[in-house]
Amino acid sequence: MAGDEQDEEREFLGELKARSGHDLAQWMAAIAAQGFADKNETIDWLRAQGFPFARASWLERIHSNGGRPIYEGTPPDAAAGPKPHPTSPKPAPAARAPSRRESADLEALLAAAKGYRPLYQLLEAEVRNAVPGVSVAPKGTYISFGGPAEFAAVTLHATELRLGLDLGDRGFDPPLQRSRLKGPGAAITHMLVLTDARQVNADLLNLIKAANARVNG
Repeated sequence: MAGDEQDEEREFLGELKARSGHDLAQWMAAIAAQGFADKNETIDWLRAQGFPFARASWLERIHSNGGRPIYEGTPPDAAAGPKPHPTSPKPAPAARAPSRRESADLEALLAAAKGYRPLYQLLEAEVRNAVPGVSVAPKGTYISFGGPAEFAAVTLHATELRLGLDLGDRGFDPPLQRSRLKGPGAAITHMLVLTDARQVNADLLNLIKAANARVNG
């Protein structure tokens, strides 16, 4: 997957000036000139310049990376990252690669999200960062997040994403609602409706980590 993203980044940056009128250095300077304090402000501004959400997010990540492409200088066989030093803590287990059937099932679920597919991809990336070693797998009508036991679930719709969490007897204080996800079991008690990248913030990630800690802690 990282190799595919490396190729995608190379293609995106290779076409950037022809498609947008500015090269990467010019876009990095333009972003810096805005003085944004939040990544979502940067993404919103880039979208206003004509970039689709996924490309705006990518440029924001590059800007946060000091203006350097994410995969610059990374050979294809280094997708798993650097080998740990012998004295380093043992890393979290690598996620199992999805089977061909799982990949097809996941693609079918993502297709249902239509314009919200990039929002799901952002959510998944942030969950992976917040919960190392998390497993992500299609489960019929929803996408399951486990660590290893299921602690969260996502259903994808053309008008929204629904993120379900196992939060037990926690109250339903906004934005938390009683779960209405179709597919996950009764253990998924709470739900948040997501329609905007701004919602994928520290508060949301704290809820996700709390659900994981409750189930797998």
